[in-house]
Amino acid sequence: MRRAAKAAVGVICAGMLSVAGYGVVNIAAALSGHDGKSTSPASPTTAAAQPRAASGETPSADQAQQAAQAFLAAWAKGDTAGAADLTDDPSAAQDGLTTFHDDLHLASLTLAATGTPAPTPHETAPPGSAELGFHAGATLTGLGTWTYDGTLRMVRTTDGKTVVHWSPTVLHPRLTDDTELRAQALPPAAPEITDSSGKSIDAYPSLKYQAAGFAKALKAQPGGAPGKGVVIVGADSGTALATLHTFVKPKPGKPLKLTIDGGLQAAAEQAVATQGQNGKRRASLVAIEPSTGRILAMANSQPGFNAAFNGQTAPGSTMKIITSAALLEHGVSTGTSAPCTPHVYVYGKEFHNEEGSSISGATLRDDFAASCNTGFITLRDRLGDDDLGAEARDVFGVGMSWHTGLPNVDGSVPSPAGDKTEKAAQLIGQGKVQMNPLAMASVAATVRSGVFREPILLPDLPQQPAARPLSPAIAAQLRDLMHTTAVSGTADHVMSGLGSSPMGAKTGTAEVGDHLDSWFTAYRGDLAAAAMVEGGGHGADAAGPAVRSVLTAGR
Repeated sequence: MRRAAKAAVGVICAGMLSVAGYGVVNIAAALSGHDGKSTSPASPTTAAAQPRAASGETPSADQAQQAAQAFLAAWAKGDTAGAADLTDDPSAAQDGLTTFHDDLHLASLTLAATGTPAPTPHETAPPGSAELGFHAGATLTGLGTWTYDGTLRMVRTTDGKTVVHWSPTVLHPRLTDDTELRAQALPPAAPEITDSSGKSIDAYPSLKYQAAGFAKALKAQPGGAPGKGVVIVGADSGTALATLHTFVKPKPGKPLKLTIDGGLQAAAEQAVATQGQNGKRRASLVAIEPSTGRILAMANSQPGFNAAFNGQTAPGSTMKIITSAALLEHGVSTGTSAPCTPHVYVYGKEFHNEEGSSISGATLRDDFAASCNTGFITLRDRLGDDDLGAEARDVFGVGMSWHTGLPNVDGSVPSPAGDKTEKAAQLIGQGKVQMNPLAMASVAATVRSGVFREPILLPDLPQQPAARPLSPAIAAQLRDLMHTTAVSGTADHVMSGLGSSPMGAKTGTAEVGDHLDSWFTAYRGDLAAAAMVEGGGHGADAAGPAVRSVLTAGR
């Protein structure tokens, strides 16, 4: 309590009784004054009094009892100066007692000594002290009565007196030097957040952990009303830290209904738990409805960091969807020759295929289906330095700063700025390219629908368009490449048996440090999904089965 001392409050009556060997003070005071503040003048000697040194001698039971009764009696009748004089730090005590009265808008106070001290979690009893408990009933103007239990620590001073050891815990056992009590409005209760069917997100671990991220949307929900209560606040900041008592309960606003599909979300939660080996490694997944951009599922195997939305790591060969779109728009066809050799060198840097594989007479279609790195790199001169980044931004919306309803990163494809090896690496989703499952699910959704739709978690959020859609011809060729990969390429085992609905897929294996990250993105019907499993190996090994689980649940 850090305020200057204020005048004390008038008194009406005081009384005493004895229970179970303890002196009990049960004192009611009607506090007067036109402005609600204390009206008795403070003692000049109290305001200037210096802290009294403790002798280390423990007071007797009678000494402690009598001194405690005197302090409680003075405090209850509003004699802040008199009560402060009965402590080992009169100046600080008067400041704290007066602030207690003013900030709580105190109308009356009853205090009864008890035999059971209340726990004080932030303070240890000083050596040689005797603890006594008390029960407080504080009636707050216009609100009602708040009751709680407290603790007094009685000490002997070097001048032979038994006094209350002053600390903020005298006012309430949970206070510290940096906090105060306030009677104030309580913010409206947070609206319930649900999936699209009205089921609480508490049923879904990944969504429940991200609930605080919807703060901005929650503030806009109509129907909420503040409450009234007693709170602990920071002494300097005034920020509410804990609610001690509620007189009027806050009312929540209208429930916030997300675009999340409960069945798909449940499947996504199970998929990342399985592929993340129950939290041992990071796995994340996002599912999107291509026709609307609505996010139908988002899940993370590890709580805390939302890797599904905020991950920034190399996407491996899933990037070849964007690379292929750029090549097709720059005159390359799916039948263009693109030799798939085991190795290729770009200014001395070796690029290779997994396990040194190769395809004789390969075309772009072959390279895409087999995820041949070297074939794509042989086509690097068909694109300028900025063409890949422009394709990612202007057609797929990557780098536009999406507003999904949660904090997110939507990917990055920086210009290689003349660095030939960096340009080659970016074509296959390495180098400085950074993505996450949200971005790659959106890429697959864009191919499926032919137009970028900004992913959203709230149905009424505005969606910014990309600079241009895919041309119908390019979109058809990309869908053909992804379909081929799903039925006869690196994704065929994962996608097998999913039926006759339009579908397409792309695997990805990203070299990150000393491990391989597994990536997979696909669409089936009006559902697109992408997953990443850190250290999961090849795309079809870990991320693929995770995506399949969600696509299967979407039937």
